[in-house]
Amino acid sequence: MEDQKSATNSTPPPETLWTIDDVARYARCSIRHVSMLRERQGLPFRKLGNLVRFSPEAVRRWFED
Repeated sequence: MEDQKSATNSTPPPETLWTIDDVARYARCSIRHVSMLRERQGLPFRKLGNLVRFSPEAVRRWFED
């Protein structure tokens, strides 16, 4: 029980993985456009089961290149 308490009280990482909504806000474009960039242009992403997530650092680098 003590292990569970310490895990829930731990500080979250400074930056978490982004959702497709987060990437769309960052890029100031539609979710549909982000999906197209991911599928056709190689925008880096990670699959976590059925979830698609993006590393903020990788997204920033990709848009800078």
